[in-house]
Amino acid sequence: MKVLITGGSGFIGRALCARLAAGGHRLIVLSRRPEKARPLLPADTRLVASLDEIDDEEVIDGIVNLAGENLFAGRWTAPRKDRLMASRVETTAAVIALARRLRHTPEVLVNGSAVGFYGDAGDAELTEHSSARRKDFGYRLCDAWEQRARDAVALGMRLCVIRTGIVLGRDGGMLARLWPVYRLGLGARLGKGSQWLSWIHIEDMVTILERALETPGVEGVFNATAPHPVTQRDFHRALAAAAHRPAPWVAPAPLLRFTLGELAGLLLGGQRVYPRRLEDQGFAFRYPYLPDALADLAG
Repeated sequence: MKVLITGGSGFIGRALCARLAAGGHRLIVLSRRPEKARPLLPADTRLVASLDEIDDEEVIDGIVNLAGENLFAGRWTAPRKDRLMASRVETTAAVIALARRLRHTPEVLVNGSAVGFYGDAGDAELTEHSSARRKDFGYRLCDAWEQRARDAVALGMRLCVIRTGIVLGRDGGMLARLWPVYRLGLGARLGKGSQWLSWIHIEDMVTILERALETPGVEGVFNATAPHPVTQRDFHRALAAAAHRPAPWVAPAPLLRFTLGELAGLLLGGQRVYPRRLEDQGFAFRYPYLPDALADLAG
């Protein structure tokens, strides 16, 4: 397949591009800074700074849309929330506009989203059929992103919406930031620690995206989370154990709220999410349990 990927130079995108290139797919990656992205991607990747560089006659078989500014890169001021929204919704609108003008409509759009769609949901068990428990900013962001992606269906494209949990990997994401801290013995539980954390190993994440892209008949919403979510307390203990360090520290909720503002809600709230549709379709997770995932990544 010839595949267009937005967000291809990010943490998940890099791993996906490596997997797809190894499988013989031809890649086009949208990047605002192509020269900076080039060393991070497979050698034969074609980089474009704008979708306008793609001709109407280009034959693209599938699109994976992962673009979006990092939620944790700064406090959620009103201008920053606007940028977070625009980076997802406007890019998705541009992808739909491209698909509409191409002579040959791509077969499939695999679109990013997040378990934040469900809002801060307490202890509720959430599946793809669950509605949002709290319509906070995380919900509004994901809902707007997903709604824009649904325009692909009117073009005759197969649509897969991937609601991603916390992706664990060596080369980026939350674990890459936390691992050095825990290795120093400075890792801390966040607040009471009873909030749920739905996580997934990067290898399983990439396999889910690859499956959605390549498999006819696979469509709709999928929770990209391991089948065994954990509380933040258990995540803290498991990460400290993997680092062979003690875990006595606590970051109090008031301190996090004072330091991070509204962004602290991502750390002090959570979602207990289950990948029911993947399981019902026979998907086999390589890393269903957190200790095994951390052991692999720590190694």
